[in-house]
Parts: sequence; structure tokens; C-alpha cells
Amino acid sequence: MKITILNGGHRSIELPLSDEELNFQMRQMGIRETIPKGKLVKVSEKDNPLQKLEGQFLNMDEVNFFARRMEHLTEYERKVLAVYVNDCDVSTIKDLINLTFSMKGLSLLTDFSDASQVGVRLYTDEFSEIPEEQMDFTEFAKNALKESNVKVLPYGVLVDHGFELLEVYNGKTFPKFIVPEETVVVVEVQNTTGDREYLYLPTDICSMDKVKERLQVREYREMKVTEVKNLRLPDTLVSIPEDINEIQQLTLFNEMCRKVRRFQEAELKQLATAVQFTGLINFSNVAYIATHLNEFEINPTVHNDEEYGKYLITESGLFEVDELLLPHINYAAFGADKKAGTFEVSGYVDDGFVGVTRPIEEYSQYKGEFADPLEITEEGLEKFCLFSPLIANLNMRGIAEGELYGSDLVQYLEIIEEAIERENCEGEEARGLMHYFDESREVAAKVVSAHPKVADVDGELYGVLECKIRDPLTEEEIKILKDFWTGQMSDGWGEGFEQQPLTVEDGEIYISFWSRKSFWSVMTERELIGEQQVQNTETQMHM
Repeated sequence: MKITILNGGHRSIELPLSDEELNFQMRQMGIRETIPKGKLVKVSEKDNPLQKLEGQFLNMDEVNFFARRMEHLTEYERKVLAVYVNDCDVSTIKDLINLTFSMKGLSLLTDFSDASQVGVRLYTDEFSEIPEEQMDFTEFAKNALKESNVKVLPYGVLVDHGFELLEVYNGKTFPKFIVPEETVVVVEVQNTTGDREYLYLPTDICSMDKVKERLQVREYREMKVTEVKNLRLPDTLVSIPEDINEIQQLTLFNEMCRKVRRFQEAELKQLATAVQFTGLINFSNVAYIATHLNEFEINPTVHNDEEYGKYLITESGLFEVDELLLPHINYAAFGADKKAGTFEVSGYVDDGFVGVTRPIEEYSQYKGEFADPLEITEEGLEKFCLFSPLIANLNMRGIAEGELYGSDLVQYLEIIEEAIERENCEGEEARGLMHYFDESREVAAKVVSAHPKVADVDGELYGVLECKIRDPLTEEEIKILKDFWTGQMSDGWGEGFEQQPLTVEDGEIYISFWSRKSFWSVMTERELIGEQQVQNTETQMHM
């Protein structure tokens, strides 16, 4: 459904969205609260019950939750809901949400040509199923209509036969609502007063922050995991509440769920077999194995060398053998030789044969360094920045007027800062560009976040990568980070940014964080200070 929101200016968005997508859209409007609020101006979808709330200042998370519920109702259920809302003057988002959970015993009849089908409709709406045994639905319809509250409306006949508006949503914490195709595991959490909320793994820090705000807690440790509902994982990979009471463990479990989110049942079975074979059961190990599952050969139909050898020769299609020779082949010896020549490690488990071309210990080295955090605390973090010269192209009335450099660009600092903020993409809120970093586990473990900025340094405007780090970086790690940032400036984030014109008093400017010019480089703060001292000295020598 498309809605229009007012906050200084109008913006139309299509719901439902993920929490992260919703907050990204809200930030584009200048709404930065964890749980955003805005004025609902217009609902474009015809006969949408939300039209009753146009003009109201609403909690956008509630609107989004309602849109998600509506998306999973049938067309008939949406019609019933719309008719009931119009007739009964439902005027709060809380009641709209609760209505989506309370459709039992509410029917809309528009066709009376077949009395039996009317009975089927009424029975289905009251009991949510059709009985297997035969029954007289015509008689059921007569009795139901006689005993029910019946209203003849312009849209049809609205029948209330046992309907009750349930308070599933209390206006504070959202009820459980699972979208199976998007969810691997549901984690139920409670605060100290017993309020419940749900984390649908894989999740992200945005959804986690919303859950914490609704439960009125500041940190994950203030919540208690009360249930872990598995939807898709093999039983051997399922966590218990005690395993994820710490935020780091939940973060790693969440990453594991993210890695298997698109797995089909066969791939999940293969993963469970690979985990059983390696004996690596930590969340981070399983996530790493899932990422490299194609490195494993898994065959559930063979359990010893003889079966493996026979499979290779007669079923795999890798060999063409005269059938007259088959009785004379030592399958066990062939299977053993093939294993030894193909795999670093191989063997048999309950679920079949497993072979892998790398030593098993290599699959145990990953500790979750690339996992997106579900909670970030500033305590203990230090700021580390990389600097590089900024260059801009000035256009006036569509005509290129030359280049601007650091000293020229200082006057546009606020305009550039606002443009950078608008350029932030979905998924970057917590870690910034580190969301895309996968080049060094050591660097990923130390650098919590990295956000593009600009800074006025002694009258020169520089491009900056502002990082929050846990521990000091080595020279090699700084080089890796510099190379990553250079790549982002030339081909990634910066390439998109320099294509966006920024309107200034003199025309339009296009900002380049990266350049081929000889003076351009990426510098640490210490290197920048040293470079400036050299430039000052050279200037004084030429005076």
C-alpha cells in the first residue's frame, strides 16, 4: 500500500517495509527517532481502512505492522475488514491492528444465489475450517443468520456471529507475527515486568533497537530469552535460550541464520551433515561452513568405501566402464584411493559420506568478525580517521566552469554534510561502510564502524573516513583500511556520491572524494599533519 507522510515536506512510501527500510525512508524526511512518527496525509489504495486515519499523527511502526498484516490477509478478509471499519467507525491504529487478529465470526455476504455456499462461508468464518463429515450447510446458514447480528449495507450483508475484537496488541509491544519465508528462528524476549517482544532471525540492529525501545530497556542484557522457536534449522543446529542470553552469542547465532536464510531443505541437511563431520558446532563455525558449503562433497547414500567406490563407478557418471568388468572391480579399494587422492579429509557419519579439500581446522578460525552487530556501545571505542583531498567540478547553467579545491569548498561544508547524510544507504546505519567490508578478519574485529564525512582542517576541506575502533591498528591493518576506503571512493560509495549535483549559490558542484591527481592520497591524521608542515615549509621557502 502506498501512503504519503508529512514532515516538513510530503513523501510517498510503499508499505510494508522492513524496519531498516522504514527508518531509512524516515531519515530521508528528517525523522530520526528509533520509532518514527509522522502525519499520515494520504493512503492511495482504494478502500484501505487506513484512510480513516488520514490527518492523524501516527506511530509509523504501527502503520507498517498493520500493512504487513494486511499483506497476508486474503482479498476476502481485507474486504470484510474494510466494511467493518467503515460501519463501526474504527478510528485508532491499535484497533485496526487488533482487528486483523480478530476476524473469526465476522462474514460479508454478497451472493445469496446458493444457500449451501452461504452456509459454507459462514461456517468457515466461524470455525476457520470445513468439517470432513457431510453436513447440511443450508440449514446451518438459516440458523446462523437467525441467531446473528445482521446488517444490510451498500457493500453487502455484514454478519456478526460470535465476533469479538481481541486485544492482541496492547498499544505497547507487538504480538507475534511470523512471515515464514523471511524467518529462520523466532526469539521471544521479556523485560523484567514480563512484557514480551519477538526477534525474527535473521534480524538487524535497527529491529533490535526498536524491540529495546518498546520494552523500555537500554541493553540486551536487561532482557531475558524465554523461548526459541525454530522454523527451518536442522534440530542439531538449534539454539536453546541459555545459549543466546549474551549479545555476542545472539549476534553470532543471527549471522548463522542469515547465512542459511535462502537455503533449501536439501542444503540445510547437507550443512547439518558437514557440521557433524567436522565437529565444529559454534555459531561462527557453522556460519563459515555454510558460506563454504560448496567445498564439501556430501553423499547421503554411501556409508563405507565399498559403497562410495560403487557409487563413483556406476552412478556418478564420471567413469565409463564395460559392464563385463564390474564384477571384478574392488570397489572398496577404488573408493579409498579416490578419497585419498581427492580430499584433504574425508569419512563417514550417520548421514553419509563427507569429503572436503581443506584441513578442518581452517573452518574453525573464523570468529564472527564480519557479523553485523546487534548492539554497539561507545564505551572503550576510540576515533580513528583517514583524510584525503576533496575536489569538485563547478557547473553554471550547464556549463563546466572548472575545478574547486579544499580551500574553495570550505564554504559548502554544511551542504556537503547534508548530502552525505542523504547518501547513507539502507543497512549502513550501525557500521557504515564496514557493512561491506570482508577483506581482513583482523581489521573487521577492530573497526566497529566507518562513516564518510568531511572536515575543515586549517581552512582546507578534506574527505574523511571516520572510524570507531576497539584497538589500535597496525601499519598493515591501516594499509588494508586505506585500500578499502580508496576502492569505496573510486568505485563504490564515492562513485555514486560524485554523480549527485549539489546546488550552491554559484550553480552546481559535483564532489569527488577520489582523484588521479598526483597530490591526492589517503592519510592518517599524523600523516596529514606532517604533510601540512611540509607544505607550510615549502611556502615559506618560496616567499
